Amino acid sequence: MIAIRPRSLTITISVFLACASALMMGCSQSSPEEASSALQSSTITQPDDDSDLPPLPDETQLPPITAGMPPSGNSPLADPSNYPRLGSSQADSGRADSGSGSLAGLGNVSAPDSQLASNEAVAQQSSPMGSAPGQPDSNPELFPLATTDPTGDSPGTGLKQDLTPEELIEFLAQADKDMQTIASGGSGISDPREARKTLIQIIKMKREASRRLAEDESLSETLQDEGKRGQLQALSHLAALGDLKAADELRDLAETNIQSGNSKLMSDSRLVLIGFAIEDLQNGVDDAPNQIVSLVRDLSRDSANTDVPAMMVMGQARQVLANYGHDNEAKIVRDTIIDLYADSSDAQIAKMASQLAGNVRFDGINQLMNNIHEDKAVSLDQWTESAEKLVDESADLQTVQYLAGSALDLESRELEALATATYDVLEERFTDKESATFSEVQLALEARDARNKAIGTPFEFSLPSINSDGLSMERFRGKIVLMPFWTMDFPQSLQIVPMLRKIQDDYPDDVVIVGMNLDSDASEVQAFAEKNKLDFPHFRAESSAEQSSGNPAAAQFGVVSLPCVVVFDQESKARVIDFSGRKIERTVNELLP
Repeated sequence: MIAIRPRSLTITISVFLACASALMMGCSQSSPEEASSALQSSTITQPDDDSDLPPLPDETQLPPITAGMPPSGNSPLADPSNYPRLGSSQADSGRADSGSGSLAGLGNVSAPDSQLASNEAVAQQSSPMGSAPGQPDSNPELFPLATTDPTGDSPGTGLKQDLTPEELIEFLAQADKDMQTIASGGSGISDPREARKTLIQIIKMKREASRRLAEDESLSETLQDEGKRGQLQALSHLAALGDLKAADELRDLAETNIQSGNSKLMSDSRLVLIGFAIEDLQNGVDDAPNQIVSLVRDLSRDSANTDVPAMMVMGQARQVLANYGHDNEAKIVRDTIIDLYADSSDAQIAKMASQLAGNVRFDGINQLMNNIHEDKAVSLDQWTESAEKLVDESADLQTVQYLAGSALDLESRELEALATATYDVLEERFTDKESATFSEVQLALEARDARNKAIGTPFEFSLPSINSDGLSMERFRGKIVLMPFWTMDFPQSLQIVPMLRKIQDDYPDDVVIVGMNLDSDASEVQAFAEKNKLDFPHFRAESSAEQSSGNPAAAQFGVVSLPCVVVFDQESKARVIDFSGRKIERTVNELLP
């Protein structure tokens, strides 16, 4: 039996929610963004009566259910695009509408075309059982494989007894879509309790359909194992809804299937058991930290199944271990996450890995940076050793971004030796060309090289202005030009303007301000400038995701952070590219006649 806190307290069900989410996502090929949203924590109150399914703690929400494919999603018999959607007509059968929904408790989550009905389709839907919201239908058309036979768990929740394996798989595919539609609020059921009741009915039918597949000895082992995976999913959903009996059955089933020989089923079972080990840890079971580490290690050995959902569960395990003071075990899980995911070629996965692995220990290098900010001496050897130690401890995207940002800060303070040493560490230590960390390092190095190349080079821009009129640097020849790079999306990029105005006011005959706007959409830039009294000329260099550099003007000057000001001399040569404001006035004074 799983240890449960006293009835007067709340029991954390994030573990069961994580299991349900991970198992569903593992079949659905969810994106990193969906995975990140789908594994949020939730709590549910233990009831004072004997009902095993307590009412919702917040009746305005349904517990989150993630988008998912059927447990047999890898089977040729299961193609969700071939099955009608919740609320669709026969004419719509087989059509895959696309769209996204706001999952209760999860925020906005996009889903693959085969998983969610479009907003237009949702608006036209009837209730899941095919009639008015909250009212059961005596002749449901949406679940032709279900029966109103009262011998089931409750009227309308049974499955026909003579369903073929193909029909069972068809039902599982439809059930997952319908669960998603209910959870997204698109079912047309206005009463949360009625929606919950319907959701539980679907989950129970899903469990029964999966059981039949799992226990049908005439089927291949592959189909039987997919049935067992479906059982894990259904029990995880019920546990996430507060069904403690289902939680006990879930644990027993996972322990049975962990030695099944089917790698996906074994992986699913480990995810479930990691969740229970987390719950044991929270309830004071002494050996729980070791169990978590052992299960994570076993999971990591099968690279084919170490996907985003597995990473999310590992991240949850690391967080709980750290919260409960098990630092050594938390570090082992953290290192596993870094080893498996930090060098992913997918930048989103690499970023998620660095976040889930937890904050690396920046204490040493932060102290050196604080000394630098206080104008205290830091030797080249001290700084280099600290940077290398940081990479040794955690060679992930978070470390790369920290060091690249530090190098830029050191440049702005004219500590060129320390900045160069930082770039050297990045270039020498991140060499895997297929990794996101390598790409991030290359961006930093290319930006540095662009800045170095730009200094002393004359520029003649052939760019429009923000009002579409032509604008040329030739117009400002003989003047010192202060050029702030800015965008509407980041108003802080303009916080440097008052300082620039003061310099211009001090030297009105010698200094002009000329902006460089980087927004992707030109439609409102001029209105924004007028509203904010940016009454000086502005070049416009349009940003675009289709351009390899993102923005050509920013790339030309190595602008990787805002605010940024480029100071041009009277011959339109760049003299300073400043990210801090420290060097602008001094440079102007040096250039004055």
